[in-house]
Amino acid sequence: MYLEKIEIKNYKNYVTENINFSKKINYITGKNGTGKTNLLDAIYYLSFTKSAFNKIEDENIKYNQNFFLIKGTYKYQDKKMEVKCEYKQGNKKNLYFNESPYEKISSHFGKIPAVLIMPYDSDIIRNSSYYRRRFFDLLISQSERKYLQNIIKYNKVLKYRNLVLKSFKKKNEVDKNQIQTYDEILIQLNEYIYNMRKIYLKNFKKIFIKTYENITKDDNKPNIIYNTKLNDEFDKNTFKKTLDYDILTEKTNFGIHKDDFLFYLNNKSIKHFASQGQQKSFIISLKMSEYEIIYNQLNIKPIMMLDDIFEKLDSTRINILMKYIRNKIFGQIFITDTLENRLKNINRSNHEIKIFNVDNGKINSCEE
Repeated sequence: MYLEKIEIKNYKNYVTENINFSKKINYITGKNGTGKTNLLDAIYYLSFTKSAFNKIEDENIKYNQNFFLIKGTYKYQDKKMEVKCEYKQGNKKNLYFNESPYEKISSHFGKIPAVLIMPYDSDIIRNSSYYRRRFFDLLISQSERKYLQNIIKYNKVLKYRNLVLKSFKKKNEVDKNQIQTYDEILIQLNEYIYNMRKIYLKNFKKIFIKTYENITKDDNKPNIIYNTKLNDEFDKNTFKKTLDYDILTEKTNFGIHKDDFLFYLNNKSIKHFASQGQQKSFIISLKMSEYEIIYNQLNIKPIMMLDDIFEKLDSTRINILMKYIRNKIFGQIFITDTLENRLKNINRSNHEIKIFNVDNGKINSCEE
């Protein structure tokens, strides 16, 4: 699968752009702040139905405008597919697949698989467990629709249970029948999500360790550990046991929303002991492994987007990484960079490459 062309109107700093892409490598250059990342974000939006950066839709609209539109034409097995998203201030977002509107936007998830590597991915290592859970949840959801539905359902039920807990404390009265309704649903969802995370991590680790070794070419030993309480404490009475504490804190203190994925290098926390270069290599290996897992599960080559990934990498790491990309990423690739001369790291004779220059929200196709 590849993105043949994209149409953008009033998205971030773009007014109107129509761009035709190479089905192999698209190299996007330009100074910082000109719109390179915004172009990748528009491509990301067509896969995930949201921006990788802004949760509030109004923030994605160009200044002094009241709507945006993104439309992508894809090719898969000689068939064309069209995805269109439009949003107007004060209205709900509309998403279309081959001109047919979705009743539920979540139904689109996984139809256009994609992987984005960006500087903000450092949050996966440095910030809270939410970012690590989100990484694995997005990975699993692209190939397991039931998992996505259950994650959405879990978050809704958890929200309502927390509201009930707040009401108990305010009224100083506990309605066990009311809380039990939510507990019964959460028990089933916890078991399913926990088991899926455990299964996927087992397969993911095998690919990840091999990928890390190929990308770094060093002797460091990476590891990922699934940190959860469900495997040794979870039973049907768990929520009853923690109810008093839940009421006191006005939130649910047990469940998969408390899970974490711990990252190690040579048995030491990568967050506290690894260099910036090592952390960057770890993250890139995570994302490259995500690509391979999705490819194996769906038998579809995801779109790979690499946003300024060369920062904080020395020339040796860059050369090794580019060699890996040439040999392992078989589908369409988008690369943004401030330096066009870094193209020398790609063997252009063996790839169909298209070069674009972005300048103040204008995209110009350059000679190959």
